[in-house]
Amino acid sequence: MATSTPYSAPLDNEKFLYKLVIQLLIFCQGSHRLLEPHLLAIGAKLRSGANSQELLSELQAVSKTLVHISKQAKQDVNVGEGDGAALQNNYLLERLDELLNDAEVPLRFQHQTSLLKQRVRANLSEDSYKKVIDSAITLLLNIKDYSVSEQKGIDVFLGDLSDRLDELGQDVEIAGQANREMIDNRENLNTEIHRQVGSLKDSTQAAEELDILKNQTAEYLDRLLEQLLEHKQIEDERQRDAQEKIELMTKKLQELETETETLRVKLKIEHDKALSDSLTGLPNRLAYNNRAEMELKRWKRYRAPLSLIIWDIDFFKRINDTYGHKSGDKTLALVAQLLLNNCRETDFVARYGGEEFVMLMPNTHAFQALEMAENTRKMIQSCGFNSNGENVNLTISCGISDFNESDLHDDVFVRADQALYQSKQNGRNRCTVFAA
Repeated sequence: MATSTPYSAPLDNEKFLYKLVIQLLIFCQGSHRLLEPHLLAIGAKLRSGANSQELLSELQAVSKTLVHISKQAKQDVNVGEGDGAALQNNYLLERLDELLNDAEVPLRFQHQTSLLKQRVRANLSEDSYKKVIDSAITLLLNIKDYSVSEQKGIDVFLGDLSDRLDELGQDVEIAGQANREMIDNRENLNTEIHRQVGSLKDSTQAAEELDILKNQTAEYLDRLLEQLLEHKQIEDERQRDAQEKIELMTKKLQELETETETLRVKLKIEHDKALSDSLTGLPNRLAYNNRAEMELKRWKRYRAPLSLIIWDIDFFKRINDTYGHKSGDKTLALVAQLLLNNCRETDFVARYGGEEFVMLMPNTHAFQALEMAENTRKMIQSCGFNSNGENVNLTISCGISDFNESDLHDDVFVRADQALYQSKQNGRNRCTVFAA
């Protein structure tokens, strides 16, 4: 026992070290290409029975390699974070561009909005990016303040209109009162005439001498004539007052009609703008929602066929990135016009947002809609355009679904969207009817 004691601890430590090295090999195997040569060398030395001193150099090499890998990983993380921030910025700019395209911008802000769109679509530094976001927020706040101001102006006008109508109501009441007084005055005159005539009749019957009768008759006639003249003067004065009031009310009504017509025209213009896409001139999503609600009610009542088509321009982002956003805008306007030209008068086509369009087709089954959609798709495929001397090819895909028993609009929209997804998955430039 005494002779083995000096050597037992080193031998145990050696075995423990070997176990750790073997576990290290197992753990690190395949983890990184830079470690592989060192791990293979350590494995070979272990198999040849090398001692710990002989393994030390390879273990130190593994340690240095791990430090190097760790530093590289940190650098990759930093780069990844930078790329992530850039991707996030690009995403926000794309969303901002969509917002500016879809927003209904009042006329006085359209030039400012156009300039901001150009800045959004340019290559931006970090500082420029922040300035663009600030400018966009300022613009949207200004539009909001302007809209609130316009609404206040309408509220003031309506309040003023209400006050004027109250005044007119009072004038009408006064005119009515004057008319009632004229009627009362006429009745009083008639009563007095009857009384005078009755008195004259009684006097005539009671009179014994002709001269007395003549005098009484003349006296009654004088009083009657005086009352008639007084009545005429009162009637003339009231007639003048009534005429003045009528002329005043007529003038007020004409002013109200003019101002109301001006407001009606202004509200109609604003209403039309609120339902129209400023870039393509087509109805926008709000207009589509209104029309879809109306068509759904009609479909539920009459059960005539009704189909929905969702269109999506193929590789639209590539067109924007390759040829610029002006070409992207030109693409949207061209496709919108082609869709409009190739639908029937009873159909309804709108820009839903981005590069998506929607079409409602009354009295049309899904496969009838497919035939029309195919003709439109082929027409768009043949109608590219030129951008700075380069041909821009256009294709479009769509999904189609019709309304079935107990459907809500969202049910049909989801099915048409799924059919559109199938068109994209199957190579784009195609039309697909939803198949359950």
